[in-house]
Amino acid sequence: MAGPDAVDVLLRPTPEERARPGRAFLGDDELLLAPTRHGRLTRLVAGAASGLFGDLPETLGLYDPHAVSRTEAVHDPETVRIRYGELTGLAPFARPTGFSLHLRVDGRSEDVRLAFRSDDERAEAVSLARALRDRARAAGGDPSVFDPGGRTRLLSLDG
Repeated sequence: MAGPDAVDVLLRPTPEERARPGRAFLGDDELLLAPTRHGRLTRLVAGAASGLFGDLPETLGLYDPHAVSRTEAVHDPETVRIRYGELTGLAPFARPTGFSLHLRVDGRSEDVRLAFRSDDERAEAVSLARALRDRARAAGGDPSVFDPGGRTRLLSLDG
């Protein structure tokens, strides 16, 4: 199936939590949403260094805010696991500050929220949503596209 195997995201499993950088990994049976291995202090120092040096640490490969490998994601207890068959809704949308994807999962009371921060946020949001929709359908589900409300504009998954 077409689509990305891993995407850098800002992960917010519940509305009460602060968004953390991490990665979304598409597995055979489930989506893994793993937060970065860097703690708050490291992210704070890296953010200050990026502010002072204009993202030079990231450009030189000295720091990756989304640093987490698939192996780390599989073994990390903080990783959110979503089986494709349990995915009931997708909301890929544009908002005034960027692009996001909300996921409704059977058995969870709150949407899982993903945001994107890259040069091509729109393409990442749409390609991840398409890949999730296709994998959910292959697993016997049929996730609907829903409107999360607020100042948002849904992105089309057709095309």
